[in-house]
Amino acid sequence: MDKYEAFEKLKEFSRDLSAVSYDEIVDLLKNGIKFIPIPLAKVSKNAHIDRVRPNKGAVLYDHIDNLGYIKDQEVINQHLLSFGRANCPHQVMFYGALESTLIDKQRLTAIAETSDLFRENKDCPDGKYYTVSRWKTNDEFLVVEVVFSEYALENNPDIRASFEKQKRFLLDKGLEEKEIRFHLDFLKFISEEFSKKVTNADDYKISAAYANIILLHPETSGITYPSVQTQYFGVNIVLTPEAVDNYLTPMVCSTQIVYKKGDKTVIANGEHFCDSIDSSKDLEWKEHDKSLLTNKDDIIKHLNSER
Repeated sequence: MDKYEAFEKLKEFSRDLSAVSYDEIVDLLKNGIKFIPIPLAKVSKNAHIDRVRPNKGAVLYDHIDNLGYIKDQEVINQHLLSFGRANCPHQVMFYGALESTLIDKQRLTAIAETSDLFRENKDCPDGKYYTVSRWKTNDEFLVVEVVFSEYALENNPDIRASFEKQKRFLLDKGLEEKEIRFHLDFLKFISEEFSKKVTNADDYKISAAYANIILLHPETSGITYPSVQTQYFGVNIVLTPEAVDNYLTPMVCSTQIVYKKGDKTVIANGEHFCDSIDSSKDLEWKEHDKSLLTNKDDIIKHLNSER
């Protein structure tokens, strides 16, 4: 089977991933496609990445380890049971959001991607608590850009600019037109696997397989891809635990409350924040001045208004 036949088989697999094993997909990519395109980009030093975790009610997290990638083996064994966009069952990764031109407050992207209120279109007029942690990159590093989805190209100028850059790289390699077309078609397909709205965890098998293969590249630390939940306006990043340890430093964290009713949403500051983080100690939470918080009666009034 040559790579063109393998690609057609992969597209056939994507129609019903519940009927295909993860190992079959990996084998097709490694032994069918073989030379998998890896479009690289740099994440700059001092970039900010926001990560979100839902709270159990209003209970506060006690340590930054609870807000980074999961380290508790019992949790990994008992709760990481399904595929994610870039991970297999029981595989730990760090998902976060980067700033983009269209969403400069990346915590909004991170909340939208994390919250079941958006994924499952649930209402919560009384508010649901989340904790946002901000991490700073202490050096530049390389990631793979998954930026070829047509939907993302239409909605996000940052994605369009990245696509044009990656396309120029391919053209500069002096490949034949047929090879360039194959690379672009393959990367568009993979990008659409990353950016599609899924109905069950099996739908992540191809993106997870691609992620695990390209992360074997010794220079890559993660992947950036458009945010599905923000209509591709935001940009997500997923990093290996090793990359987090090597390149990220936690800066601050705060609670946020999401209120949702129908198509109306309010994201308000919670009562608590940490303005500095020492990884050797428990988080030292402080309380916001009450006058700086959004009045809950005003939020409820907005959610119940007809406009």
